[in-house]
Amino acid sequence: MFPFRHQAAPPKAPTARRVMGLASIAVGLTELLCPKKLEKTMGIDGGENTGILRVLGVREIAHGLDLLAHRNAAPGIGSRVAGDLLDGALLAAAARNSRNPRGMALIATLVTPIVLADMLLMPRVLKG
Repeated sequence: MFPFRHQAAPPKAPTARRVMGLASIAVGLTELLCPKKLEKTMGIDGGENTGILRVLGVREIAHGLDLLAHRNAAPGIGSRVAGDLLDGALLAAAARNSRNPRGMALIATLVTPIVLADMLLMPRVLKG
């Protein structure tokens, strides 16, 4: 009946680069738009860290956009992993001053899988 049937290509699985880019944007938006909520959850509220969290959010969004915009993610992936190390150091410093250890543990529990995923996905992203 229809001689020119068009078969749609199967949807592609998301690439490691895309997953990492979208995760960066999600984390960055959270830090940028909800820093006071994050501070309260971590037990470091008082407004002293709001600016730091917003700057970290901008950095995360930039990492995400970089990963999504370039086919060769090698230059950006190193800075993303370096950012993870910075985040870990800042989180450890904040944990010492936390008035809400359970909230800090929650944030650390949410951050740790992202850091591990970055480290595990980095070789796949570098291979292309």
